[in-house]
Amino acid sequence: MNITDAEMEIMRIVWDSGERVTTKDIMAQLPGKKATTILTLAGRLIGKGALKSVKIGRSHAHEYWAGISEAEYQQMQTRNFIRSIYNGSAKNLISALFQDENLTKGDIAELRALIDRQVQRDD
Repeated sequence: MNITDAEMEIMRIVWDSGERVTTKDIMAQLPGKKATTILTLAGRLIGKGALKSVKIGRSHAHEYWAGISEAEYQQMQTRNFIRSIYNGSAKNLISALFQDENLTKGDIAELRALIDRQVQRDD
């Protein structure tokens, strides 16, 4: 599943709310977007399974909630990135990170702790 930048604006609103939002709520946070554009983008997200909705009354208003969590989407995108850029090798990704001169000792300590937790899970 790939979410475009325009669709991501809507998903961020939904994820950040932590609850259901209405078309009106989204419009309030995206004042430059027309209602028809929001409905179109939301429809695409529903088709992708990223968003769920129910129509409110007889108007064009809907109530929306996430069909996929932000963490689930990030994991999917990370797996796709590793698959396409690093031939499916997380080791190659981590190696590239360590070659980055911008990593601080704190960053390295956090990465080490993540690896240690994974090793403990596998035991």
